[in-house]
Amino acid sequence: MTSVGEVKLRLEQGCELLGDVYRCVREAQTALDEALELLAEVDATSGEDLVPAGFVTARERFADELELIVVSQELVRRLSAEL
Repeated sequence: MTSVGEVKLRLEQGCELLGDVYRCVREAQTALDEALELLAEVDATSGEDLVPAGFVTARERFADELELIVVSQELVRRLSAEL
């Protein structure tokens, strides 16, 4: 049988993991932004469009993904507090 304390511990661990995920996604966002800046500079000098369409789409979706992580973390915290 699982105790409430064990469930709360797992929820706290889940919150920590979501925090780690958030930091990783922010790092990925920063890396993608830097890559896009470099590609834009090369585009300007070469006259070719080197930026993959998927990069632009990914850049646009980062905000939604980060918000989802934050909302999920808050829901887990709230559930833990209610236990």
